[in-house]
Amino acid sequence: MARREAKNLKELLLIRQNNLDSIESVNLNLGSALGYKYTNGIRTNHPAILVFVPDKIDSRLVPESQRVPKEFETTIGTDTVYCYTDVVRGSKASPGEELKEPPPLEPDNIQVLEELRQGRIGIIGGVQLGAFEGNEGYVGTAACAVMAETTGRVGLLTNQHVAGSIGRQIYHPRPGQHLIGQTQMALEYLTDQVHWDGIIDERDAFVRVDCAFVSIRDSVKELLKPGLHRLGALGQVMPIDLETMDIIGTEVISIGRTRGIQSGVVAAYAYEFFDEGQVSVYTDMLIIGDQPGNAFSTYGDSGKLIVTKNGLRPVALLWGGWQERLRKTYEQENWTYAIDLSKVLKYLRLSIISN
Repeated sequence: MARREAKNLKELLLIRQNNLDSIESVNLNLGSALGYKYTNGIRTNHPAILVFVPDKIDSRLVPESQRVPKEFETTIGTDTVYCYTDVVRGSKASPGEELKEPPPLEPDNIQVLEELRQGRIGIIGGVQLGAFEGNEGYVGTAACAVMAETTGRVGLLTNQHVAGSIGRQIYHPRPGQHLIGQTQMALEYLTDQVHWDGIIDERDAFVRVDCAFVSIRDSVKELLKPGLHRLGALGQVMPIDLETMDIIGTEVISIGRTRGIQSGVVAAYAYEFFDEGQVSVYTDMLIIGDQPGNAFSTYGDSGKLIVTKNGLRPVALLWGGWQERLRKTYEQENWTYAIDLSKVLKYLRLSIISN
């Protein structure tokens, strides 16, 4: 039996599943994800399991049973496959502390927000959507124009928590202003076994997929436009290849009703953001702004499309960001949480409308 280093995301998924007890033994851990190991702030070429903690302290202060080992391993086929670990500081505020305001926007982005919120540019990726939960109004962002493959209906892709339950009325640009359609399909969670095609099957584990299709009314169909406002026409959808590490480090860009146009980098994959009792919940991607301290997204950007900087290839659907308190009431820095776009389209049986 040979012993070798992990080569791809698929192998990291398997290693992590078989070492969950060790990860969970880390006191106050904020979850784990898959990516590359960093040494002295510089990325290495070693695939790694990232373990997030509120603070990094001298290992001698941590009981041995709660320390993150330098390596994890498992058996895959006839090989013993190992990977390095990386302990990452994952929070900025303790429970009970005030959440920080995101950084101020540049003047150009303030103009972008006015365009997305005024209802004058048509119905296109990035514009503000509005709806009601009971008597309370709320807003989100349209990802892009799509078509239902089973019915031929056209409309918008967004989050389930933006579109709400099936039949909910959706408005643009503000709740109650102009009725443009209603929610036709919505999905919030799937089991890890289904989402990762049987590669792993952790007991009571789910993936947040948070996606929905809003069918547009016939009276406003001619206002529906392909692509993203200001950014332009979309390229081919970019699936995530689990046989590689290619998605990690991908430079991305997006447009949403709160932060306007923002650039970022895919920092990690398969992040476990919730674990209480016997239930674990994962999301596909962690994305961070391309500048230190920048906010790639915040409240109201939910539902925006994330595309590659090179070629504007759709890669992910955003569902949360900027100090979301997801686990043990800590927030995970200024990161964005997103879903594999290729799988979202498959689950809802949608195709992106192109030029």
